Amino acid sequence: MGVEARSPDIPARPLPRVRPPREFGDRLSDPILTSPWADEEGIVERVDWWLDYWQTRAADGFVRALVRMGRYEDYIDAELAVRGLPPSLRYLPIIEAGYYPRADSPAGAAGLWQFMPATARWLGIEVGPLVDQRYDPYVATPKALDYLAGLHEQFGSWFLALAAYNGGPGRLERILAEHGPDSRRSDELFHRIRHRLPYETRDFIPKYLAAVRLARDPTAFGLADHPREPPQSFDVVTVTGAASIDVIAGAAGAGEEELRLLNPHLVLGLTPAGTATAVRVPRGSGTSFEARFAAIPERDRVTFTHHRVNPGETLSGIARNYRVSLRALRAANPEVEPRLLQIGAVLVIPRT
Repeated sequence: MGVEARSPDIPARPLPRVRPPREFGDRLSDPILTSPWADEEGIVERVDWWLDYWQTRAADGFVRALVRMGRYEDYIDAELAVRGLPPSLRYLPIIEAGYYPRADSPAGAAGLWQFMPATARWLGIEVGPLVDQRYDPYVATPKALDYLAGLHEQFGSWFLALAAYNGGPGRLERILAEHGPDSRRSDELFHRIRHRLPYETRDFIPKYLAAVRLARDPTAFGLADHPREPPQSFDVVTVTGAASIDVIAGAAGAGEEELRLLNPHLVLGLTPAGTATAVRVPRGSGTSFEARFAAIPERDRVTFTHHRVNPGETLSGIARNYRVSLRALRAANPEVEPRLLQIGAVLVIPRT
């Protein structure tokens, strides 16, 4: 996505006590979909192109995104409702990440909402080699929606706000200063400056509108009808110190793959040493987890590969040998000083 950290941050608000219904009503309730500029000829032409693309060449991928959407849509709907944001924004992760929380872009954006590292850190999202909360839908979603709300306040138009989300508010402000300094900020202004935007940003609104239209009634467009995955249900426990996800899964009485689905932010399947990490476990298993985990000796909580340092070895050389990044290796072994690497020291080698 490549957004720039330029707009004001907005404090997150608590979740509502009552979960809103899955569908928010018809098109009339959504200011993005009711914009008269959504029916502008150039927009409609690109909407039709995206509809054709997702009905043919990318049909399977679009259906997979809808299936995955079931895990998170109720949570995202609730977050949208409490902020009074357009309901159709629930479909934004379809075009950003195919609703896949571990999605990465070639430019370095990550997660359902495709945050670049600098923007994520500016929003208060942890980005590290072992824990990267851009991949955590339950951390990244409130930040993304607050960011979108801030962009809408800054630009006064949902078309402009979405363009800023994709291409960066700093870039959009520069274009507006040059080509519309005295113009009222509106969806009509987006239409006037659209041809001056980068191609991806120029096409972002029609791509979004097409995804909303298709996702609301996929069978009407000939897509296969697959049931969505059920919403995730979990308890949150605290893991102190380093532990690998298979050990955590065992203490929770769950499968390793289930734990990975609940904790996509644990990049290498390892909690950091020397700190406490919040970890999700299947609903109902949190009560017994603490006692089970406490009974596991610390030396047995990490089942990853271990390496005993030999004479002449360096941390960077060991990282290359195991095909892991030096940053990840250092994060897994925070007590190790690279310049004072001791012969015989045992290193934890995280999984790639």
